Amino acid sequence: MQQKHHHHRQCHQWLVLILIICYQDCNALASPSPKPIQVISRRNDGRSKRFSFDESNNKRVYNHSEVRFRLSQVGRDLIRPSVALDHIQSAVRSTFLPSIPRSSSSKNVLRTSGYLQYILFDNIQDLCTSLRSVLATQRILEGVGVGRADATALSATLNFLIRDGCGMLASLLFTSYAASSFRRNVKRWKYFADIMVDIGITLEIIAPFPRLKGWFLPLICLANVCKALCGVAAGACSGAFQLYWSMTIIGTQDGISEISAKNGAQRTVIGGLGLVMAGLLAKALGSGHVSKIVWTGLYCALTSVHLVANWWSLKLVTLDWLNSWRLHFIVDQFLRSVQGSVDGTKTGKKVHLSNPKEVSRIEPLLFLPELKRKNSCPIEMGVSFNRFARMSHHTSASLQTILSEKQKQKYLLSVGHAGRKRVKQKRRVLVAFTPECNNKDVAMAYLHACIVDDELASTSKEQRNDVEEIEIVKEVETKAESKLTRLFPLFEKSASNAGWDLDRTEISTHGYEICY
Repeated sequence: MQQKHHHHRQCHQWLVLILIICYQDCNALASPSPKPIQVISRRNDGRSKRFSFDESNNKRVYNHSEVRFRLSQVGRDLIRPSVALDHIQSAVRSTFLPSIPRSSSSKNVLRTSGYLQYILFDNIQDLCTSLRSVLATQRILEGVGVGRADATALSATLNFLIRDGCGMLASLLFTSYAASSFRRNVKRWKYFADIMVDIGITLEIIAPFPRLKGWFLPLICLANVCKALCGVAAGACSGAFQLYWSMTIIGTQDGISEISAKNGAQRTVIGGLGLVMAGLLAKALGSGHVSKIVWTGLYCALTSVHLVANWWSLKLVTLDWLNSWRLHFIVDQFLRSVQGSVDGTKTGKKVHLSNPKEVSRIEPLLFLPELKRKNSCPIEMGVSFNRFARMSHHTSASLQTILSEKQKQKYLLSVGHAGRKRVKQKRRVLVAFTPECNNKDVAMAYLHACIVDDELASTSKEQRNDVEEIEIVKEVETKAESKLTRLFPLFEKSASNAGWDLDRTEISTHGYEICY
């Protein structure tokens, strides 16, 4: 009896154990184990590493991007084309391209901003310069007598000393003359530098020609002067372009050092490639099997590519501040938009102005005469008070009254006349700035001057003597000042909507400020 009872007790225990196991299996099926937590670490250059937590076994699992992996895994990764390509792309990107901040709204900012196209054209023009520089060096060595029995080292040394001295003197004089205007016309000065280096290389190549015997030293000195001007202008403008791309790609000025370093890496590779290609080119041209027509055609082709590549690279730079040309274009566009409205205003209507990208496409890159409005008189900004008083129609007493009444005025404006006779053909608008005048006030002063110019051109009154001319001028100045009060808020809003920053306006002036 006891044995039977013990047997039933064992069966009962086994039954309970089976029920417990089934219950645990059902719970496992109903609530599966959570997936291991994975943490991905990304870098700005595109590289990434993955870290996983295996909670069930309390282990840490590393993928192939971790530092601690087996050597066989490295070999398999390098054999896989996709992984190898990722490694190559990351290495190239981290060496030659600026890093994109994580806060950037667009991951394709390098392409959409035009930076990739810019460095493409910039490196093409740099390669063309490297190739032509080797040709020019070869020609100069021929000119100083390398390979001739009658040539001496002393004569060659003196030629180089005189040439380098002319270049140093030219760089100092050019810096003194143009240093203050580099930023205002940064794109023009950059293209000026490219033209100067082309002229310099061309002069070095033609200097040894037999027909120019006796002109070798003057020509290579002039060539080095052109190269010195290129060095000053290009060096002054490079910082402005690096700052532009730093603000465009990274969004702050903090990236200018990285932009500069990556630009240096690009030029190092292009310089090395240029040395190899130039060596092959010099060997081919020096063998004597290439005709002069082919040699000349190759040089002209490289020069043309250099100028075109520079042209397109500068067109990709869209500056959002106003220099003299851009301010003139925007103000003229604004006044033509509001012309014909009631009292010359459209305060209730939106005025569309061209944005920086549209203006960049048509902005000239050469130092040509500035745009002039039809039937306009010259506008002189930032004149000295001596010139203002001498040419203005105001008497000495009225000038003193103006100075006392307008002590808080940011600028003084008046219509003047060149010469003793006050005739219509010699009119000009004079603007004198005070120390309190900021960049936005300069833009307002130019708009004021253009309004005065328009009123002078549209007046129907004819002057028969100096007295009538002065009366016409006074009436125009009063009307223009009233019109400016209504128009400038609209101009400021329209320019801001188009993407222009009036607070950074910088135009060419006479350079004077008046204090009283």
